[in-house]
Amino acid sequence: MKMVLIKRQGSWTILGLLATLLILAITFTLASPYFLTHKNFLNIGQAISIRGIIAIGLTIVMITGGLDLSIAAVAAAAGMIAATLINNHVDGTTAALVGLLGAAVLGAINGTIVVRLHINPIIATLGTLLFFRGLAFVISGGANIVIGVNTWSSLGRGFLFGIPVSLIFFLLLIILSYLIMRYSVTGNYLYAIGGNSQACRNAGIKVDFLRYSTYIVTAIFAGLAGLILMSQSGTALPIALSGAELDIIAAVILGGISLSGGRGSLFGTFLGVLIIGVINNGLILSGVPIYWQLVARGFILIVAVTLDGLRRGGGYR
Repeated sequence: MKMVLIKRQGSWTILGLLATLLILAITFTLASPYFLTHKNFLNIGQAISIRGIIAIGLTIVMITGGLDLSIAAVAAAAGMIAATLINNHVDGTTAALVGLLGAAVLGAINGTIVVRLHINPIIATLGTLLFFRGLAFVISGGANIVIGVNTWSSLGRGFLFGIPVSLIFFLLLIILSYLIMRYSVTGNYLYAIGGNSQACRNAGIKVDFLRYSTYIVTAIFAGLAGLILMSQSGTALPIALSGAELDIIAAVILGGISLSGGRGSLFGTFLGVLIIGVINNGLILSGVPIYWQLVARGFILIVAVTLDGLRRGGGYR
């Protein structure tokens, strides 16, 4: 098991990510006078907080060798559930808890399909992506739900010491998750499962239970992000975060998490999320047309997967 833990994060990967951030910062500073400003840094922080929270959950499930493509759809569904309850005069806190419970149920569905039915996670969660997104539309009848100011508004819109509360919340969650994954027995087991699940079974580790649990945890993180997004805009949208799963997956893989599992860390994920956030922000400030932004996002995903293949000693065979 110790050999698996050594693979958590290579120092060269971290140095490469930091160098990439520096190059991007210099490039976009030269391209736009608005990039290197305090206000823009806060904008980047607030923008990455929602995707970053989802990325925490995705990192955990990918470390075990899994994958979840339905994360953005789960976030949208959780927001729709909470918003519907709020508009029906349910207390905001209660509505949020029910929304998170709904997200956990969706995560349990993913876990059942992947772990219990032994369906490939890419195929399984591609199907549930469509199912959960459709569920978000069904809940609202296809309409947006305006809730205005709610119990969670301060989390999405508020500032503490001049820093967005959503960013502070994201940083606290990723630090706590990092400590759990790094130093707890459960975190060690999750890395070991991603490294060699059969050896873990032989050692008496409850591999299926832990893998099943990671899908629920991932969905809860996605649900939290959906609630924060709802509170930021004061509106729940069934199409919320549509396509964001690709950015999040690219950020996680770019940060050093392996598609085969057992490798990477949440610190790498944080840097990956930050890099994607800087690129998206910089392209907008530089006046790059939206269709070229899509090209750039696709290119980043290809680069991230290529790097993962190189880190594993080869690509597709």
